[in-house]
Amino acid sequence: MTCLSQCPREARAARYGAAERFAFGDSEALCARLLGLVRAGPKRATCWPVDQTPPPAPGTLSIATDWHGSPELLLRTSEIRQVRFIDMPEAWALLEGENQTLAGWRADHAAFFRRAGVFDPLMPLWWERFEVVEDFAEADRGLASRKRHA
Repeated sequence: MTCLSQCPREARAARYGAAERFAFGDSEALCARLLGLVRAGPKRATCWPVDQTPPPAPGTLSIATDWHGSPELLLRTSEIRQVRFIDMPEAWALLEGENQTLAGWRADHAAFFRRAGVFDPLMPLWWERFEVVEDFAEADRGLASRKRHA
């Protein structure tokens, strides 16, 4: 058997073969925490340095994976903006769902970008607002439920 027949989330994700796959964060723990925030609802945006990856166009589908590459969420880009780190509006920062204040966002993101060796308060960022289209883990939960009731 192939993984597509054994792994419901892979089978569901395969329907979006052209969608870019990416993982949030820079560690397994941060990736898991950010996926949890997306699933719970407060995280509906993200940002990254302009010189790292071109931005997706609004309407573009992408697949957020866990740290090991397993598909977790299908996201649709709804808005893209360019802003310097220092000029990030509070409303945009809070849509990232990771902090309660702009000061918290600045501290956490400065630390994140420093770990990557790219921090500069004047650095331009892509800021992306997204919506969740599908949670691939629901396929796994459905399979487990069917197995319990078989």
